[in-house]
Amino acid sequence: MRSNLTRLASPLLLMTVLTGCGFTGPDTYELDQKSVEVEKGEEFALSVPVDTAMGEWWYVTSPKPDAAVVDGLGKDEKTDDSDEDDKVGGSSGTDLFKFKAVGPGTTKIRLIECPRGACAGGGSAGGPVTPSPVPSGSPSPDKKYRATIHTYTVTVKQP
Repeated sequence: MRSNLTRLASPLLLMTVLTGCGFTGPDTYELDQKSVEVEKGEEFALSVPVDTAMGEWWYVTSPKPDAAVVDGLGKDEKTDDSDEDDKVGGSSGTDLFKFKAVGPGTTKIRLIECPRGACAGGGSAGGPVTPSPVPSGSPSPDKKYRATIHTYTVTVKQP
C-alpha cells in the first residue's frame, strides 16, 4: 500500500515543484507593476485592460525597447466575453504584450493607450504611434479621450 501512495505522490510533487519554478508560462506584469526584473532567456508579458467596444487600443510606442536587451514576441488578445457573436461593437478583455529577455541590461518599454481618435500613426502596421495633437486654441479633451503612455523599466540579469 505504501509503495502505491509513493508512486502516486511523486508526479504530484513534481508538478508542484515545477509550478513554483515558473515552468507553467511566462511571468505577467500588470499596469501597476512598472519595474520588471527577469533573467536572460526568460519570457514575460505586460498585461493591460482593453475595451474595444469603447474604441480603446494599446500599442508599443517609440522609442522602442533596446533590441539587445528584450525582443518583442507579439501581442495576444484575451476577451472576457464567452460568446463573441452576441457582443455588438467590440469586447472587453486583456492585451498581453509578450517579450523575451535576450541580453543583460536595462531598457524601457512604452505602451500607449489610445482611445478612439487619440492616436495617429502606423499602430499595428508597424509604424510609430503617437498621440494626436490638440488643435491650437481648442480646449483640452477629457482625459478619457487622450492617449496615455505607460512606461515599464525592464532589467535583464545574467543567470
